[in-house]
Amino acid sequence: MGLFVLAIDFESLCNTTFYGEPLESYLKCVGIIILTLLLQKWVAARVSRLSSSLSTHFIYDKHKQTLKEMLYMPTQRVVQIVLYYLASNQLTDVLERIVVYRVKAKHPTVTLGDVTDKTFLFLFIIFFCHFVAKFADFIFYIRFNKAQEEKNNNQLQLIPLLREITKLSAWTLAVFWILGSVFSVNIPALITGLGIGGIAIALASKETVENIFAAFTLLSDKPFQTNDVIKAGDTEGTVERIGFRSTRIRNFDGSCTIVPNQKLVGQNVTNLSTRERRGIKLIANIRYGIDAPTLSLITTTLQTELPQLAPVKEGIDITLETLDKETMQLIVVYLLPHPLPEGMKLLEVKHATNSKIFEIISRHAQLGTPPAASAG
Repeated sequence: MGLFVLAIDFESLCNTTFYGEPLESYLKCVGIIILTLLLQKWVAARVSRLSSSLSTHFIYDKHKQTLKEMLYMPTQRVVQIVLYYLASNQLTDVLERIVVYRVKAKHPTVTLGDVTDKTFLFLFIIFFCHFVAKFADFIFYIRFNKAQEEKNNNQLQLIPLLREITKLSAWTLAVFWILGSVFSVNIPALITGLGIGGIAIALASKETVENIFAAFTLLSDKPFQTNDVIKAGDTEGTVERIGFRSTRIRNFDGSCTIVPNQKLVGQNVTNLSTRERRGIKLIANIRYGIDAPTLSLITTTLQTELPQLAPVKEGIDITLETLDKETMQLIVVYLLPHPLPEGMKLLEVKHATNSKIFEIISRHAQLGTPPAASAG
């Protein structure tokens, strides 16, 4: 009898209403929130594992773990927002009764339920787009690894650009989705307005647009590719990445130079990757006081001893270039193989070779400083 009365009392308690909503709805809301907090990681792990299992037929097994790691956090956020929205739906009557006042609007009030729906929709679009972007990252990650295995330089420089275009397109669609669904913006009218204002935007961002078109020029004409060694003006190094706005070049000293694409298209670029040797020029300023036989001895000694240094090649060119008031310029050009033997660095080889040149010239002559430039 006591249990029967307790059941009746519990049933009546659940039917008790607060602000027009029965207590049962509050309990369901709290229960869903608690389950979300307890199970969100478990559900996200299962969903990401299921996604990787379904993708086994399309990807290599070695990349399954990478896919799970990349999709875990976006999946967890999507699961969270969906379950929290289900929890808020249990309190529909309460949320509709609470009114939020809006200032200077055609409709003076809006319910808390409307605000909640719009907020959850906004967050869902953001998290869902993040999920799509991560999945796109994974697809391009697979393609990039495959291109590296096949040593396909065309794919290596094209894939990063396509990845940026895909992600930019996804987030652009997400912005229009938010504007149309959350803020009730007239999208066709907005696109028309953007078309009219696009001219002003293009003029304001002229350099950015030029760099984007220059990127497609570099990818289509292929004056150089990723991992090529190029020389553009005073910059020389290995091309690491061709992006939307700029190209990243890794210099031989380890520093990185960011060059706008338009600058690369508009100037002479030398692709050094196909060469078999590299020419190094050194200018030595020698003071007067030596005779012709001594100068000839210096030349012969340089041509004899320099090729004995590894990895300097045969064929040392020496030229007496300029006769100034106090010094004369002796230009020494020596050749190095390209690429250098494994374990050798260009700066170290140049330092050792130039030091040898200094030693040989110092035996027979006195080095001087170059003359000051005359004003003209």
